[in-house]
Amino acid sequence: MESELNVLIFDLDGVIINSGADIANAVNHTRRLFDRPLLSNDEIISYVGYGAEALIRCSFKECSEDLIQKALPLYLQYYLDNAMIETSLYPNVKETLEDLKERREDIKIALVTNKPEVITEKILAGLGVRQYFDLIVGPESVKKMKPDPEGIIKVLNTLGRSSKQAVMIGDSHIDIEAGRCAGTKTCGAAYGLGDKEELIKSNPDFVINNINEVIT
Repeated sequence: MESELNVLIFDLDGVIINSGADIANAVNHTRRLFDRPLLSNDEIISYVGYGAEALIRCSFKECSEDLIQKALPLYLQYYLDNAMIETSLYPNVKETLEDLKERREDIKIALVTNKPEVITEKILAGLGVRQYFDLIVGPESVKKMKPDPEGIIKVLNTLGRSSKQAVMIGDSHIDIEAGRCAGTKTCGAAYGLGDKEELIKSNPDFVINNINEVIT
């Protein structure tokens, strides 16, 4: 990746962590509470990316608004309590983050995610990588989540860096759109949870098949 880039902004799910199974388990747990039939993991994971409310709306699309409003906090609490049962780092994540920090004193590493910050912080700390991120921006810190560029712009303003110095790395067209709208370079993580075909169609500046490729 281009050496002048000194702000790496990562998405979380599908880039740093492989969290699909725990998300799907939490959704299906919530569906059981309302006597709804279970969904496949693949279907639930296809709804990931736009935040928890959108996930529940899609996963309960046959249900009333009243039920959806009841389901959302139940899902969030269960997921918070069970966010690390099967979730793991993708290969080479910790080594890559550590290498980036050791190689370049000027580098900043940030995270912009649509996952609630309390869950994000718990997972990153539990997996031993929280210390590598200079800034975490979740939905509580913005008015509009990705694909809106607000979170990325917040990172750049907080860190005092230009969009020309930054790259947004994500596994979804949502991340690529957000980065492009913020004026950063964009990088598609083709190994993640997102739809690879949609990711490629979004035309990122770079595509990687392993996170360690960001340091090549």
